[in-house]
Amino acid sequence: MKEQNHAELIVDSIQPMTPHNKAIYEAGKSLLVEAVEVGRDYCKFMITTSLSAIPTYIALLKLILPKDYVLKSIDEVFFLVPIFLFIFSSIAFTLGYFPQKKSIRLDILENIERRRDSIINRRFTYSMIGFILFGISILLASVLLVFNMGTITTQQ
Repeated sequence: MKEQNHAELIVDSIQPMTPHNKAIYEAGKSLLVEAVEVGRDYCKFMITTSLSAIPTYIALLKLILPKDYVLKSIDEVFFLVPIFLFIFSSIAFTLGYFPQKKSIRLDILENIERRRDSIINRRFTYSMIGFILFGISILLASVLLVFNMGTITTQQ
């Protein structure tokens, strides 16, 4: 194809679609259609993961703390921070999972594309917030468990 200055398009030759081009077209079509669903599935999975991390963390706390241990000082209440971070991360993933209540005009392609991009960006934002909170809570829980494993049991 050659393009001239007057916005005319001159076609030199037309070739049949090759299997390679057809496969690339189908892959692109699949990416466009499934991009919204992949983000939604990720948020759904991470809601369950972040909420199930809470009883796991509590069980690990029960392993390192003596049986009749009571949180007494403000420093020891710091053990509860990862639980709240897990809850906040699950809230962020839940916000990413929820559908938005906006209508789409199907007769305007730009409107559909803009709406699709908006949904993807919203899910990505909430997914990143949830992932960062989840990562911080895992890191903090690990640090608290490892560094306090021996010190709490010897203080009793």
